[in-house]
Amino acid sequence: MPSRLHLGLLDIAILAAYFMALGSIGWWAARRVKASTSDYFLASRSIPWLVTTASFLATIISALTFIGTPAEGYGADYRYVFSNVGDLLATFFVATVFLPVYQRHGVTSIYELMATRFGAEARTGCAGYFLVSRMLASTVRIVAIAKVLEVVTGGSLSYSACVVIVVGVILTYTTIGGGRAIAWTDLMQFTLLISGALIALGYMISQMPGGVAQIIETGRHAVKPDGAVYNKFNFLELLKPENLGLFFLLAVWGFFQSTAAYGADQDMAQRLLACNNPRKARWSLMLSGIVSIPITFLFLSIGAALYAYAQIHPEFVAGMTDDDHVFPRFILSVMPDGLRGLLLAAVASAAMGSSDSALASLATSWVMDFYKPFWGKNADEARCVRASKISFVAFGLLMMCFALMIRNFDSILWLGFKIVAFTYGPLLGAFGVAILTDWRISPRKLLLLMLGITAVLLTFGMIAWFQATHGGTSGFWLALHKTYWRLYVILGALLVPVGVFFLRDCSPKTTTGSS
Repeated sequence: MPSRLHLGLLDIAILAAYFMALGSIGWWAARRVKASTSDYFLASRSIPWLVTTASFLATIISALTFIGTPAEGYGADYRYVFSNVGDLLATFFVATVFLPVYQRHGVTSIYELMATRFGAEARTGCAGYFLVSRMLASTVRIVAIAKVLEVVTGGSLSYSACVVIVVGVILTYTTIGGGRAIAWTDLMQFTLLISGALIALGYMISQMPGGVAQIIETGRHAVKPDGAVYNKFNFLELLKPENLGLFFLLAVWGFFQSTAAYGADQDMAQRLLACNNPRKARWSLMLSGIVSIPITFLFLSIGAALYAYAQIHPEFVAGMTDDDHVFPRFILSVMPDGLRGLLLAAVASAAMGSSDSALASLATSWVMDFYKPFWGKNADEARCVRASKISFVAFGLLMMCFALMIRNFDSILWLGFKIVAFTYGPLLGAFGVAILTDWRISPRKLLLLMLGITAVLLTFGMIAWFQATHGGTSGFWLALHKTYWRLYVILGALLVPVGVFFLRDCSPKTTTGSS
C-alpha cells in the first residue's frame, strides 16, 4: 500500500465539493433556525419521513461498518448477516411500543418521560447514565474514525490531524444548523456512502476476469490462514445444531442491544422524534431494520470480492497484517482517480453521519435534562438556544481532547467499546418499567438499583478482561470476555424490572398518571 496518499485533481474536486455541500446545508439550515430548543434540536418535528429513515441509517452506519464489515467478508464468511435478526425484531418492538409513548408525551429528550413516571431525580439519573456512557462511547468512536482515516489517507494525515478535522467539520454544520442540518446532511451522507459502496463493488467485479461467477467460485473454496478450506457463502453454517446456542445468543443479544439503542438512547431516538409524521416515523424505524440487512450483505460482498481479487493479485495484500486494512488498501492502490475521491468522501460520510447525531444527542440531553431544570428555569427560548450551541461546542471539544488522550490505551478503548453493555441494560430495564408497567417506585430506589446492577456487571467484566489479558487460564472468564459479555445488557435489562417489582410502592394511588 502506498505510504502516502496521492490525489488527482478529480479526487480533490470531489472531496472539495463534499465539504462545500456540508457547509452549504449548514448555512441553509441556520437561516431557518427559530429561537426555540424544539426547532434547534428537532427542526420543529418537520423532517420528512424518508429523510428521517436516511438520517437514522446514517447514524447506524459508521466508518467502522464501512471498513470493518468488508474485513469480515474478506477474512471470514457471511454469518455476520445473522446478527441483524435481533436488530430487525427490535425495530418493530420499539416502533410499536416505545416510540408511540414518546410521541404522545411530546418529549424533546426521552428522559423527560422518566420525570413524568418516577420524578425529576429519575430523569436526571437516567440522563446522567446516558451522558457518561455516550460521551465515552462516542469518544472511542472518534478514536476509531481517526485511525480509519489515518489508514485510508495512507498516513498523509496524522492521527491528531484526523481527530481535529473530523470534530471540527462536524461542529461547523451541527452548531450553526442544529437538528435540521444534521438530518439533511445525513441524507446526503447516506446516499454517498451507499453509492460509494455499490460503485466499489462494481469496480471490483470489473477487475475479475470471470466477474461475479469467479468471486463466488473463489469464495466457495476459501482458505483460512491455518490452511483449512471453507465456504464463505455457506449461509446456514450458523444454523447447524452445534452452533444454535451461539445463534440464539446473538439474536437475543441483538434484540436487547438494539432495543436499548433505539428506545433508551437519545442518540437514536432523536432522529425519529424530528419526523413530521408520527406514524411514518415508526415506519422509518421498521424500514431501517429491513434495509440494514441488504446493506450488511453489500459490505460483506465487498469483502468477498476483495478476497477473490487478492487471489489473483497476491502482491495486493503482501505485508498486510490486519484485515481491516484491506478495503482502504484497495481504495488507495487500485481505485482510479475520481473513484478514489468518491470512496474517500464515502468514508468521511460514514464517519460524520454516525458522529454528528451523537454530538447532537449529548447537547440535547444536557440542555433539556440539566440546564433547563437547574439553571435555566426562567430562561427564555433564545437563551436556551444559545446554551445549546455552547453545549455543542463544549461536548465536541471534550470528545476531541479525550480522543487525543486515549489513543494508545487499549484497556480504556476496550472499556469505551463495552461500556454500553453495562449501562444499556439497566437503562433499558428502567424504561421498560416506565412504559410497560404501572408500578411506582421512588426515584432514589430506582437509581440505586440501576447503579448496583451496573457495579456488579462491571466487576464481572473487569475480572474477565483482566483474566483474558494477563494470561488467565480460567475457561469461564475467558469465554465471558470473548463471547458472553453480551449477557451483560440482557441481565441488566431483566434485573432492573425484577428489582423494581420487589421494591415497588404498593400503597393505594392518590394521583393518576400514564406512561
